[in-house]
Amino acid sequence: MSVRILSSRLPVASLWLVFFVNGVVLASWAPRIPQVKSELDLSDSALGFALFGVAAGSVPALVSTGLLLRYVSSRRVCVVSGLAFAAFLPLISAAEGPVSLGVVLMMLGAASGCLDVAMNTAGLEFQRDSRAQVISRLHGGYSLGVLAGAAGGAWATHLQVSVLAHFVVVSVVLCPLIVGAAVHFPDAARTASHAAEFAAEVPGDRSRQTAGPCLSVVPVTVAALAIGALLLEGMVTDWSALLVGRDYDGGASVGAAVVVAFSVAMFVSRSAGDVLAARLGHRRLLATCSAVIAGSLLVGLAQPTATGVFVSLTVVGLASGPLFPLAVSLASERSRSTVAAAAAQVSAVGYLAYLAGPPMIGMVAGVWTLPVTVAVVGTACAVVVATVALTARTT
Repeated sequence: MSVRILSSRLPVASLWLVFFVNGVVLASWAPRIPQVKSELDLSDSALGFALFGVAAGSVPALVSTGLLLRYVSSRRVCVVSGLAFAAFLPLISAAEGPVSLGVVLMMLGAASGCLDVAMNTAGLEFQRDSRAQVISRLHGGYSLGVLAGAAGGAWATHLQVSVLAHFVVVSVVLCPLIVGAAVHFPDAARTASHAAEFAAEVPGDRSRQTAGPCLSVVPVTVAALAIGALLLEGMVTDWSALLVGRDYDGGASVGAAVVVAFSVAMFVSRSAGDVLAARLGHRRLLATCSAVIAGSLLVGLAQPTATGVFVSLTVVGLASGPLFPLAVSLASERSRSTVAAAAAQVSAVGYLAYLAGPPMIGMVAGVWTLPVTVAVVGTACAVVVATVALTARTT
């Protein structure tokens, strides 16, 4: 019995490790950006140009990987892109200017986008075939990876470890994790047979599995949920430290701490998201999350203390954590395409919102002030989630 339980958990653990690795890599890079900027003597505009390389590489990869997965197993794509993602990281230290740095970041972005679609596809396929909800806890592994990568980067910076040494260590640690995860990755042959059985049982599923990815479109409500979830996450991640530290006089240390608190809250709620979705159903979970997000933002930002905003944003993290994993799951269920195409489309839509949102917040804040902008945009995201809840099925 114990052997059977262990064997059923190993594929989930392997998938979780892949999500974890994906979170670690770019989070390890973020704390070292100031040092790389200084060493290369880059202006703010030059650094911005180089950083655009991540988006320039990842967005095309997000879209094209859905097509690639029609011919190559998600397991193989996860392993290859995961190894490439981790192995490319030390190349940052070889950059000699904004162009070469941008090229390396484009390579990292392409590997990240490819891995993102492949790991979500693998998770969705396993979830479909095992009839067990796992996608939210897998995204919890990604959130924990982001925390681990950011903490490791901050610690390496504090100890004055060189960028090259730091990134080589990260790469050396992560590559064996990917290889180890591949050993117990869900069996592609078993997945295919289970998919055929499932398609025979569920009306309409056969057409969904055979539709071409270029002809399919994720439902508007699911796309809206992905946009709202990642726009909110990107806004709080990028702007909460300044909001708490400057606008509410919390200081730099409290401002930095709120980002950590928000990330921890996201990890906790994502890890529990599958259980919550099973017990509450999609509609009630979405409605509850939207009400908590709107209430927390409006109450927290209306009061004058940094502590109140700190608590408010932590609660927002708890409420927003399950939203994007749920969007990924719903995309797979409601799209008339393959699982890979659905994962690619919802990831691309959400990632564009994650990239475009924070700069938009900065421009609007110049007119409205940052607290008002965060309150309005965050509440608008909550309204989007509530609208999706109203139009969702009762499951």
